[in-house]
Amino acid sequence: MKKICFIGFLVVGAVGTLFHFCYEWLPIFIFPMSESIFEHTKLILFPFLLYYLILLCFPIQHKGELLTYFITAILAGILFMVAGYYTYSGILGFDNSIANIVLFFLSVAVGFIIIYKKKTLFSFPNSVIALIILLILVGVFSYYPPNIAFFADPNSLPNQ
Repeated sequence: MKKICFIGFLVVGAVGTLFHFCYEWLPIFIFPMSESIFEHTKLILFPFLLYYLILLCFPIQHKGELLTYFITAILAGILFMVAGYYTYSGILGFDNSIANIVLFFLSVAVGFIIIYKKKTLFSFPNSVIALIILLILVGVFSYYPPNIAFFADPNSLPNQ
């Protein structure tokens, strides 16, 4: 599991970084469509799912529980990213690109620590339900974002 997590950290980190710029080349909802915090949660969600699908092609232990670990890791990574962003930007009064990059990689690390420790919030059937709900919400909110700051580009918000 250690090797899976180390390689996963590198793969998800690289793919997430690449995904940040992909919407301009291929405008589909799995890539961030703006600089909003919500859109940046896709940098955790879809690279983790892609790595999970890749792992399914290999003979590994705990394959049955792997989805439950990954869903928990995705949710924890997203929560860590959002909480970290609002914490540091609230303290500083602005956001910072370098801090955002560090926060992304820390969020990926949090996810893989959860996978390594085999922590889970859900049973397998509930993991599938949670994943379906998460994908539906991401799809809907990508095209119909509510008019709140979480879904808005921070650079387009008026200064207060």
